[in-house]
Amino acid sequence: MDDTELPRLHQAVQADPADAKARLALLQGLIAAEQWAEAAQVGSALLQDAGVQTAVHACMGIVYAKQGRWDEAVQQGYQALALHPDDALVLCNLGIALARQGDAKAALEYLEKAAAQEPQWAEAHYNMGTLLLQQERYHEAIKALERALECRSTYPEAHFNRGNAHALRGLEADGSLGYYELDCAISAYKTAIQQRPGYAAALYNLGMVYQRMTSSEGLRVWDQYLEATQDLPDEEVWRLRAQEYKHDLQDRLR
Repeated sequence: MDDTELPRLHQAVQADPADAKARLALLQGLIAAEQWAEAAQVGSALLQDAGVQTAVHACMGIVYAKQGRWDEAVQQGYQALALHPDDALVLCNLGIALARQGDAKAALEYLEKAAAQEPQWAEAHYNMGTLLLQQERYHEAIKALERALECRSTYPEAHFNRGNAHALRGLEADGSLGYYELDCAISAYKTAIQQRPGYAAALYNLGMVYQRMTSSEGLRVWDQYLEATQDLPDEEVWRLRAQEYKHDLQDRLR
């Protein structure tokens, strides 16, 4: 959205405050501009207008989710689906909101429906794979994330989570390492970093895999991580751990 679009939408509403379509366009513009507080105000006033209810419920599900108001996001999702049950975007957003509420079973059901409605939609498969990863269903998670990458190969978050699933599969219950899975994890993390240079989480997890393998490559990766995060205050705790891991690996390689 360019700088003139949002003022134009405001002007259209001021010219005719009763025009529900103009107010809906403003709501959609505010969402695109990520102005969540004003979007919540505009959308709340629109919820009673029957002519645009489906779109407003869908929009308000997004707004409330961005504000962390998960109960309200779920409610809006259900209301949108009552009017338009096959809307893939609403199905996906409802699944995400339900997952944040802790209802993994219902979340997965809606994410699967979203992926079935839009089989080429990478985000639906990605969110399904991420939820399966959180449930420690690693094989299924990998399949869903691979499907996301078939739909969109440049998707660093999907490569990262695929790496996480492989890495966790590579840690055997008896403490031994599954090197095939760890090699898959390394490949996935490297692709994520290639697609998003300086990807802190991928660099850190790649360093951890090499740490487990007692590989000298870990020293290089820890240096890359420390360089990439030197100006990121939120990474400070992880930076201290990375420095400790680097020193430990140096000692083990002597």
